[in-house]
Amino acid sequence: MTKLYLVRHGETEFNQKGCYYGWTDCSLTPNGIEQAAALKEAFKEIQYDTLISSDLKRALETARILSCGMKDLTVDQRLRELNFGEWEGKTYQEIMEQHKAHWDLWVEDWLNAKPTGGESIKEMYDRICRFVDDTLKKYENQSLVIVSHNGALRMIAVCLLGLSLDKMFCFNFDHGRYSLLEAYEEHCSIKCINNIE
Repeated sequence: MTKLYLVRHGETEFNQKGCYYGWTDCSLTPNGIEQAAALKEAFKEIQYDTLISSDLKRALETARILSCGMKDLTVDQRLRELNFGEWEGKTYQEIMEQHKAHWDLWVEDWLNAKPTGGESIKEMYDRICRFVDDTLKKYENQSLVIVSHNGALRMIAVCLLGLSLDKMFCFNFDHGRYSLLEAYEEHCSIKCINNIE
């Protein structure tokens, strides 16, 4: 059995503004730092072997707070959020005003359409599944902490659970919380979602 503690990074300024900001690199807010620090207290009681983080600053900052410099930190670019291309840093309202036709295409074919300069959900899913497959092989029967983003964590969950991709929208990972999934050879089970203790 491999344990996967899925952690969403702490809050950022773009979260406060309600912007799309997949690959835009930004730091945690003071509140985001507090969220990560509170989670660090919970992880004092959790034994894990490896900590893997997205390479984006908000995830790395969260991971470094969690690890307290006590564990080796592995960075994997495949754990990034969706690349929103021209929509990065814009709110829904701004996208509607500036890119409505393209947004309508994205809604119509949410799996394959993509913002200009960005990536499709299918492309992101493929890279996340490659990460999951490689990670389960490399760290078999270990306890892992994975620090990433809401979209990436949703895809990790559906990949592990063998669900269709549209079921990703059934999951929501809160800032500065952890969820635990246990992966066996033939199946995966959810032990907790959005825990803090």
